[in-house]
Amino acid sequence: MGASLWLRRLIGKHGGFLGRLFGFTALLSLVANGVPLISYVAVSLQNPERLTSLYPEDGIGLAILWRYGARFWPAVLVSSTLLSLRLGTPLLSATGVGWMDVLLDMTALWLLTRWRVQATLDRTSDVAGFTLAILIAAALALPIYSLRIWLLFGIAGPESTLFGLHYFLSAFFSYLIIAPLILVWKPGYIGYRRRVWLLVGSMLGIAVMGVVLFSVDSYLRERLLFLLLPFIVLASIAARVGGASAAAALIAIVMILLGESSSTTLTNYILRTLFIATATLTGYLLAVVLAERGRAVAEIDYRASHDVLTGLINRFEFQARLQAALSDAERRYVLLYLDLDQFKLVNDTCGHLAGDRMLQMLGKSLSSVLPQGATLARLGGDEFGCLLPDCDQASADEVSRRFHETIRAFRFQAGARSFSVGVSIGGTVLSPGEDKTPEDVLSHADVACYAAKEAGRNRTSFYAHADVVMTRWLAELQELSQLRAALSGGLFQLYAQRIANIHDASDTRPFYELLLRHAPPNEERPIGEMLGMALRFGLVTEVDRWVFEHAAVFLREMAGRNLRLTVNCGATSLETEGFQQFVAGLPQRYGFEARQMCIEITESVAVQNLTRAVATLRALREQGFDIALDDFGAGVASFGYLSELPVTIVKLDGRFVQRLGTEPAARVIVESLVRIATFRGIPCIAECVEDSKVIPELRRLGVTYVQGFAIDRPAPIATLRSLLSPEPMGLG
Repeated sequence: MGASLWLRRLIGKHGGFLGRLFGFTALLSLVANGVPLISYVAVSLQNPERLTSLYPEDGIGLAILWRYGARFWPAVLVSSTLLSLRLGTPLLSATGVGWMDVLLDMTALWLLTRWRVQATLDRTSDVAGFTLAILIAAALALPIYSLRIWLLFGIAGPESTLFGLHYFLSAFFSYLIIAPLILVWKPGYIGYRRRVWLLVGSMLGIAVMGVVLFSVDSYLRERLLFLLLPFIVLASIAARVGGASAAAALIAIVMILLGESSSTTLTNYILRTLFIATATLTGYLLAVVLAERGRAVAEIDYRASHDVLTGLINRFEFQARLQAALSDAERRYVLLYLDLDQFKLVNDTCGHLAGDRMLQMLGKSLSSVLPQGATLARLGGDEFGCLLPDCDQASADEVSRRFHETIRAFRFQAGARSFSVGVSIGGTVLSPGEDKTPEDVLSHADVACYAAKEAGRNRTSFYAHADVVMTRWLAELQELSQLRAALSGGLFQLYAQRIANIHDASDTRPFYELLLRHAPPNEERPIGEMLGMALRFGLVTEVDRWVFEHAAVFLREMAGRNLRLTVNCGATSLETEGFQQFVAGLPQRYGFEARQMCIEITESVAVQNLTRAVATLRALREQGFDIALDDFGAGVASFGYLSELPVTIVKLDGRFVQRLGTEPAARVIVESLVRIATFRGIPCIAECVEDSKVIPELRRLGVTYVQGFAIDRPAPIATLRSLLSPEPMGLG
């Protein structure tokens, strides 16, 4: 990584421990004794005001131990001892200096390891931990070297303290500037040519400013130091922490040269020292901020184009690549659309967290057999897309075969349960220069996938214009888009039909059933066909939510009118997760009483989903909602439902009511149904009352309510709003 790679190449990658130790020792000794300008500037007790020296081998030694491990400490001991010997220190004293440097390096290394500081220094916490660790380690030099000069030479007081301060600052600045330069510097990181020139320009700027500072009067130098700060900022922008450390090293050299050129006061000495530390840390922190900003931007870009769960690209990015493929006039592409079979069983049995883990594993399994250059995306839910470049249908068949084999061999373990899934694949060939949109291509692949499911699932089918089944599916998909548009674009509207009380003439409370209709001018399409299509494509819950929401809004508008409404509910909605909570929260959200809303289900709903329907309906009934059972008497299980379901109202099957005046058997059936319901204390509503002459007979049979054209014809809810409220309100 960066300069450490250069060190590895220098000493030999496979040299072993002894080879590396020898190489590190030679390197540190060479730097310590061969670069006198940087490593040593004469400092004497007679002139302690000069700026402290910068010993690069201290920082390089810490970098080596941090990067390669504490076992290479002998390299620090030998190099430091040799440097002391070169400066004329006796052997015993020089060895002691070497051991002191080892102590400082090992202390810094221990703190860095304990605080888990990353050598990349690309986080604010890393820079803070690094600074504190080297400050503590370098601070050990002050008392140690002060004591040493007192014991060896008998010098005490301020002079010994200044001597210790010199070594403290030498170690601190070497750690602060040189160690990051060795560890973090990455020539390949700069990348862009403009960044290289920016770094070179900042270094030249520091050199030029050094000449300027050297040439001006001494009293102006400290006042002009701030002019060096922009260059370290530019260097950090160009090469992050590595650039900042390189600029700081050059600034330190300038400060050393300025200190040698003339004597300075102690105040100026402190000022220059603080300036170097402040400038260096400013560069590091700016580099970290830029790095963190870059990571944040990269993360945002990644999340914008990738699925968070699986790590595959998402639908938005896939459509962009699909658009690029459609614009490619030279290459042929094939799109495969994958839809997992029986995946819902995992979610229903083990929960969505298990389903998410399964999707993650499946994404990795599919990616492992992906051809080179192909693109795999998660399009949503359990659906995947694969774009194959330079491919024809025969090659795409081979890819889909590998997908089938991979998923067939896949097993997902959730506790003691093991699950397997299948996959239906739809494909379509993209011809070069084809005038289609990504939506067109995806719909064709989707149609082919539905054809594969209809043919028995777990197989591949390719889109063909002449295929009757695919043509029908394509037409239904287009109608499906119309259904979505109807829900969001106001193409549906609610009608209301009155339900009258024939048992108690004093009951004048408004009671209506809400009916879903097309808004003009779309009435030519039967609403039943649209709802049937919504059921097939899993959108019926969205339709039911739309109806319940608008019913709740209408009840809020009619507050104080004591209005009651019956709202039809499909089987799929009753078993959909979250639907019960949605309905249960409507009274509080819109300010009406739960008893004002009657949830109407058909007998067929109960037949298909009895267990789930009972749990959902009982919870809603406990909250105060009425429950109406529609088409009572239409099936053989009608009577049993009165025991199983929390029914509060039954609606007699309209076929018997319509034949009441012409068929004696119809009268017997209606009478029996009413008696059973009355025995359980449940009132009855007679539907399809189209002739007012049957109303007296229904009253004699015990029917409480009637509904039909003889009473009221369905009309838009706006009509009812005008009848019940002189000041109609919007949907708010």
